[in-house]
Amino acid sequence: KETEVEIDHLFANQDNPEIPQRLLIEGDPGIGKSILCQFLAYEWSHGSRRDHPRELAKIHKFDLVFYLKAEDLKHQDSIAEAIRCHLLPKDFKISSDVLEELLKTASVLFLIDAYDEGCVDNSHLDQLIEKKHLRKSSLLLTSRRHFLRHKLNCFNCLLSLEGYDKTQQLNHVKKLAEHENIPVNQFDLLLENDEISGICSNPLYLTLLCLLYTEEGCSINSRTDLFCAMHEFILLKASGRMNVTQEDMEQQVMRPLYKLAFDAYQKNEYLIQEHDLQNTSCGMDAIIQVGYLIKHITVSRLQAKVQHRFTHTTVMEFLAAKHLSLMAEHGRQVWWQKVFHVRWNPRVCIARLSVPILWNKSTETEEDSPYAQDETVAAFVFGLLETDPENLVKMATTIMNRTRFSGSHRNDLAEIHCYRAHIINKLICELHILPPALEDAIIQRCPSHMSFSKSCSVKCLKGLVIICNLKNMKPRSISVDITQMWSEFDRHFSLLIELSKCQSIDWIWIAPEDNKQLKQCLLQLRLGQADCIPNVKITRSESIREIAARDLRFGDKLRGLHLQGFDEVNTRRYLEAVSQKTLTTLEVADCDLDDKCRILLSKLMLNPNLQHVTLMSEATSDSDTKNPENLKNMKPRSISVDITHMWNESDRHVSLLRELSKCQSIDWIWIAPEDNKQLKQCLLELRLGQADSIQNVKITKSESIGEIAACDLRFGDELRGLHLQGFDKLNTRRYLEAVSRKSLITLKVVDCDLDDKCRDLLSKLMLNPNLQHIQDSLVNDLCKMVDSLGQLNEFSLLYSYDDTLTKDGIDKLEAYLMQKQDEMIVMYASKRLPEDQ
Repeated sequence: KETEVEIDHLFANQDNPEIPQRLLIEGDPGIGKSILCQFLAYEWSHGSRRDHPRELAKIHKFDLVFYLKAEDLKHQDSIAEAIRCHLLPKDFKISSDVLEELLKTASVLFLIDAYDEGCVDNSHLDQLIEKKHLRKSSLLLTSRRHFLRHKLNCFNCLLSLEGYDKTQQLNHVKKLAEHENIPVNQFDLLLENDEISGICSNPLYLTLLCLLYTEEGCSINSRTDLFCAMHEFILLKASGRMNVTQEDMEQQVMRPLYKLAFDAYQKNEYLIQEHDLQNTSCGMDAIIQVGYLIKHITVSRLQAKVQHRFTHTTVMEFLAAKHLSLMAEHGRQVWWQKVFHVRWNPRVCIARLSVPILWNKSTETEEDSPYAQDETVAAFVFGLLETDPENLVKMATTIMNRTRFSGSHRNDLAEIHCYRAHIINKLICELHILPPALEDAIIQRCPSHMSFSKSCSVKCLKGLVIICNLKNMKPRSISVDITQMWSEFDRHFSLLIELSKCQSIDWIWIAPEDNKQLKQCLLQLRLGQADCIPNVKITRSESIREIAARDLRFGDKLRGLHLQGFDEVNTRRYLEAVSQKTLTTLEVADCDLDDKCRILLSKLMLNPNLQHVTLMSEATSDSDTKNPENLKNMKPRSISVDITHMWNESDRHVSLLRELSKCQSIDWIWIAPEDNKQLKQCLLELRLGQADSIQNVKITKSESIGEIAACDLRFGDELRGLHLQGFDKLNTRRYLEAVSRKSLITLKVVDCDLDDKCRDLLSKLMLNPNLQHIQDSLVNDLCKMVDSLGQLNEFSLLYSYDDTLTKDGIDKLEAYLMQKQDEMIVMYASKRLPEDQ
């Protein structure tokens, strides 16, 4: 469960320092991870004082606290030797052996900063994290996000260092203004600018913004803008100091520096050796004078080793991105292909599978993509390429294809990190204007459904708003699921207003955590109002109490309502709120219903515009649809009814089944009788396939179903569809025999056991002229159909074939599908049937 933790309470539970703690603190670049470590080390070093918060005093129960960079543990004989080299004076007379023994016996806390910058080939750090060495010591480790997915089980607690809220931003600006002797009201417009609200939440970026904001003509709307402005400022000052023009400075000094930064970034090395600086075309002194590098001195028993590092990791990434943006197009594509390479998952064993997707290592969760650490560089390159639309579109297309942006994402994202397909959402936030070619590329690949997790950033939603407002985006073509984002509601509140205006959003899925959030959400989304979102799915959260009727305000344009998990009082409130609306879709799932709810549902059924109805609940009673006669007013064969969860109360539903059988509006019915008696009674009452009865049925096997008597499976001649799920060989055969002479147009046999008799029956059923074989004559029709679907962005085809589909037909089909891979996500698999099938 997520809990907000103040810095003062980090060690609040450390009553017994002999019990080691392992804390992992993740955060974005510039968010304050290093400052946190320095603050804790400073507090400990100054001893326990009366003015210290009581909880923070827990840190003083440690005998020793060591603050080290992860990089400091590399190339050392031991952790004790690293402490001697980096923390102790040269003349401090303690041997590594004595220090090592002290580390084992004392109560020790290690503050290890920047794991992401020093994790490669760092065995001492790995042993410390995994408790293979100094296992009784405590550890607080900081890192950028996504670098420790494979080691999470080594930590007692995972904490995320979040950005400033509005109050903290104001306090930061006040302190900076006071320090720089600048009137604080000079920054009022800066903090009110919604375009850069995401940047202002980052302490480093906010500091740079304030310093640059005092310069005339400085316009900053993105992180790329911010670093470009900073870079121009530094370039101006450096060229003045070195008495060269900015153009010469760029060509002679900066470009070698960009290359140096890119090489270091590629190698994941954050320290620059002196010989690398000396080997640049402009020489070490010129690069040092620019001001991007600072000295990093490693003290050892033999000599002091001088290295250099960039003033901040994000600075290095910006300069690396500058190098990438200046590369020839081919070189840049090589880099993209390396970052977004396709990994084959050996567990997938479908033949001829072609999915341009970034597969993950077995140690990673689905969302912990290997390119997460490259996202900052990608964002900078994207912003820098804005003046080069052709290459910008090539980059965007590569990323969208490799991250499967086109897929309809309906996963449960509650406990995982931001969905990798969202990278394009974040990247387009770096642009001022999207070029038309990029708009077309996004529209062509835009999925019909987008889900967001509680770990998604403001940019994920901001990018969604940009995508949904693209000029040529098809109206009401996208559904958006933000049910997992409500723990971060305050961060996304202003974006709800923007979402409400998006003409391309058809459905929105929400799950406010409490009544206050629900009221604010409905107020901002203006659901059903003119030009606002017309359909909503609302899932109940545990903290929702009785909802006031006045808080449920929906406009007259509301067309769809899906309720999930509400009690009878709140279900009734919602149904009352939409009772006068001309709904086309109504779904009530896992909701408690009382008599008033049932009356309201019966009245809603009279609406002639209603096209899709789902009523699904394990607690449904026979009066839930007291008046099936109302269904007769609806469009014929327009509704599928799922009653698979109602069979524990089947005796109370006999009369309901009889009424349902007469409803001309029902096209399919899904049933799952619990035993043979229920099955017999159900088929008797439903009269499936009889004149004026339901023509299509899905039947799912329950555990208590025994051998079915052939005389119990009676279907009328008008039966058109049969879907069997999970039956054994004998009962599968019984069903196939029962429909062997019917003119079916749909037949599905899923997860059922088949014997030779079943296969013979299936072969005979295949002779039905209403069921078409996949054969050569259909290949052209299939290709034409796919070509005609202009908005299609994902296509799957799985089929079995025999001699009716020749080798020429197969080759033609596969060649066509291979060609379509450049335009959409394509997955296809085929299997030749044995000759006897």
